[in-house]
Amino acid sequence: MEEKDIARDKILAVPMSRMGEERQLFDTIHRADGHSLLDGGAMLGTVFMLFGVMWGFLWKFGPILGGLTGFALGVAVGFAFDYFNSKRSVKKDKAKNVTTEVVLVINCEQSEVKMVEAVLWNHLATSIGRVKRS
Repeated sequence: MEEKDIARDKILAVPMSRMGEERQLFDTIHRADGHSLLDGGAMLGTVFMLFGVMWGFLWKFGPILGGLTGFALGVAVGFAFDYFNSKRSVKKDKAKNVTTEVVLVINCEQSEVKMVEAVLWNHLATSIGRVKRS
């Protein structure tokens, strides 16, 4: 930006810090991170229960026990899949070593806006916003 005649005192760079705590297995009513370990269990539990009921008619113990057994097995498999997938994604985030992001606030004239945006896009900015002065 300084090479493009934007003065240093017109640029504010703020490094953002991440939350230091690890992800929790289950969300609480006051805090949720959007990742659920119960979705896969519910989906596979339903599918396995359906197959358990269908095949239960062929087995000695019947469709009800077949459905309940299939449901329990599906929930366990789905929970395990979500658990290990969650652990893998946490390891992947740590391996990327993405620790901070930087927010830039650039105070520029209206005529410089396009040039500033072009420089930011060329340097892989993830998003750009404008605030017009009144």
